[in-house]
Amino acid sequence: MTALRASSIATIAATFLAFGSPQGAFSDGRGDWDGYAWQKIAIADCQTSEATLTCPTYRQKWDWKRDQWVEVNLTFDLAAGRLSLSQRLTDNDAHDDDYVCVTALVTDASGSDIAAHHQNWYMADGTTIERDFTYASSHFAEAATIYIGSKQCRDGAEQDDDVYAQVLAGIRN
Repeated sequence: MTALRASSIATIAATFLAFGSPQGAFSDGRGDWDGYAWQKIAIADCQTSEATLTCPTYRQKWDWKRDQWVEVNLTFDLAAGRLSLSQRLTDNDAHDDDYVCVTALVTDASGSDIAAHHQNWYMADGTTIERDFTYASSHFAEAATIYIGSKQCRDGAEQDDDVYAQVLAGIRN
């Protein structure tokens, strides 16, 4: 019986430490971000044309019960060390407005972040907003996986900005 208790305590301690660690419960940077619905895009799933990679479109609702959509498109120019990211939010619900957080993480094979994108937009009911972003890194050729997540940011306009600053500070250049 003592062995069972020790085993249970060890399991609980390991679980607590995994969730309390800087990387959270994931081996990649998703553990830093609370409450996101994530999708994974393997770099191998991106279409290659010379030094350009065009990845599958991320499309997901930010509120599962409403007609409100996040779309993200990513294209890597490996020769230039550049990532072009297009983010589009569409709120087809005429009676609901939200703050919407969208985060994208580009990670290498070890799960370390190479690049991070984070935006928190106020979406008025019945509106669409689209913007383009460009990120530079000499490490994009090492990219293995892209994680894109979204959520309603119920705490308002600056929710998760502190997490983003911490993640950016940890990215090697």
